[in-house]
Amino acid sequence: MAEKKTRRQFLTATGVGAVTAVAGCTGNAPDETATTTEESDSSGETSGSTDDPETEATDEGSETDGESVLQMLATGSIQTLDPINAKGSGAGYDQYGQSLMEFDNGNYPPVGALAEDYSMSDDGLTYTFDLREGVTFHDGSEFTAHDVVYSYRRLAGSENSRNRDDIIGQTMTIDHEKDASRTEPTDEETLEDYVPGSLAVEAVDDYTFEMTLRQPFEYTLFQIAGGAFAVLPEGAVGDVEGYDGEYEYNEFFSTAGDGPTYAGLGPFEVDSWTKGDQIHLTAFDDYYGEGPQLDGITYTVVGSGNTRLSRFRNENADILEGMPTASFVPDNVEIEDDSGTGGVGTYTFDDGTTVNYGEIPSLSTEYLVFNALEVPLPVRRAFAYAMNQHDIAENVYKGTAKAGYHITPPAPYPTFEDGVSGEESYDRHAEEGYQSTTEFGADGYPYGYGETRLDDARAVMEEAGYGENDRYSVTGTTITGDSGYEQVFGRMQSKLRSAYIDLEIEEAEFGTIISRAISGDMEVFGLGDGMEYPGPQNFLRFLHGQNPSNQFTRWGAEDSYHTEEYREIAREAWENNYAAEDATQASRNEAFQTVEEINWASVQELPTVHTASQRFWHDYVDVEMYGVMENQTFNDVTLDR
Repeated sequence: MAEKKTRRQFLTATGVGAVTAVAGCTGNAPDETATTTEESDSSGETSGSTDDPETEATDEGSETDGESVLQMLATGSIQTLDPINAKGSGAGYDQYGQSLMEFDNGNYPPVGALAEDYSMSDDGLTYTFDLREGVTFHDGSEFTAHDVVYSYRRLAGSENSRNRDDIIGQTMTIDHEKDASRTEPTDEETLEDYVPGSLAVEAVDDYTFEMTLRQPFEYTLFQIAGGAFAVLPEGAVGDVEGYDGEYEYNEFFSTAGDGPTYAGLGPFEVDSWTKGDQIHLTAFDDYYGEGPQLDGITYTVVGSGNTRLSRFRNENADILEGMPTASFVPDNVEIEDDSGTGGVGTYTFDDGTTVNYGEIPSLSTEYLVFNALEVPLPVRRAFAYAMNQHDIAENVYKGTAKAGYHITPPAPYPTFEDGVSGEESYDRHAEEGYQSTTEFGADGYPYGYGETRLDDARAVMEEAGYGENDRYSVTGTTITGDSGYEQVFGRMQSKLRSAYIDLEIEEAEFGTIISRAISGDMEVFGLGDGMEYPGPQNFLRFLHGQNPSNQFTRWGAEDSYHTEEYREIAREAWENNYAAEDATQASRNEAFQTVEEINWASVQELPTVHTASQRFWHDYVDVEMYGVMENQTFNDVTLDR
């Protein structure tokens, strides 16, 4: 899975810089935040492997002495094993973490994992889960409902949680108390107002877990299938009120002292971790489910997309999640089994070597993120005028992606009429302003649908006082090894130059970008985002201006370059049409449309494309192509070299 995901897509560490950005992974992309461990330096960087295939770390744990060890590639330094810190930013998180629900091979709807069954009250508020008995953690302790209570309380109240919005925000909100006196006075409630211990979760008995929502939420089971909701042993660390903690935080989740002492519930357990180079997982013999068939999995950090491709072609990696856009040749694909939503077949390299190939449209969006504390609105709009999303989709992503004009992907885009699909609504709104709710979207995408409008880019800059003798300088940051965004920024650089904007391009490792995004020291950077559930609110909850200091864009924060009128429109739409007690699907769709149009007006996030997800694997690997949610556990994968 692509590790350039934010809110939902923190689970695995494969595929950055690929033609496809994998979507739909468990709890991978946030409140758009993640952190590094205390062992990282101040920039968030840790030691990393070289991109030279001759000098990279050796493949410890490779298939020797009869062992069957799957060799995988990670794109950047693994930051933490803590599921609430970055929704599982460690490579292979699906393999060692487990939640109550799961997406079987990436397909939805979610099915029971640690939960055998569940019931919901008539009012849609209270969920009662019957838990599996006889399940053990990797440390040998028994799994009970008390572990679930502890894990959910950490997600809501730990100082290390970067994903509180998933559990006490305005989408899936477990009931809880708020106390505004706990934080600095504001006009609105914040996530930090949460009163520790007040979360409406309960261990009814050892194998019955109950939680009560503040209001019904149709994607509840999807949400709790995410990586942020992975269950840990009760009291493992003491970073939440009411628990002393058996281990120090970095001892449990990182490599401090005797760490990691992490214990999860997945089919594989963490065996060894060379920070910045490699993490090795071994089969957990007491796993409650089927398998695992493998003896282990090794994820090796390789930052360069070209080096990852080379290692895969040389069979030093068994599976390749995505390929650098510059290397992918669409004509080399032959689809043999087309399900209508994706396909499986073969890919033939130019030397005649053939490997297995799978593709599926992803519930994801690639976009540029602007820091509104740093970049003025005229500059952001000039970027939008200079960008041609259709050109990027066709010539950078070689026709494997759809031009992006909304933050919400096409399939789950809000619809307003029976018989009109999400994709049709998406296209008509972008092209002609179909069902527009504000003046900003009345005529469709205002910066040029399928065209570059440099005259308008120059005009908006000139109106703001810029010109040939008063140019604006900005730095764009892209993920190291991501050839897609390298090309996007490269194309923008020459166009923006004619609009009095000098764009400097820098690269940084994924974990470093996330750390810097949290601290707010970047101006514009490229990211991708995959959905935890197929609802527009999954993405749009970050764009209506509530709690701006917690968002990568900082739009609406004090001293940010924002228009308060736009923020008031977005906030009113969200509060009155989405979050209100009497909200209907029609009113929610109106709120979604309004937030999309306000993002057009404010250019907080500038969408580029919606990608397809790709996987390549050798014949000796028996693995299925994942479904649209994309998170997949390798418990039934086998190797026959």
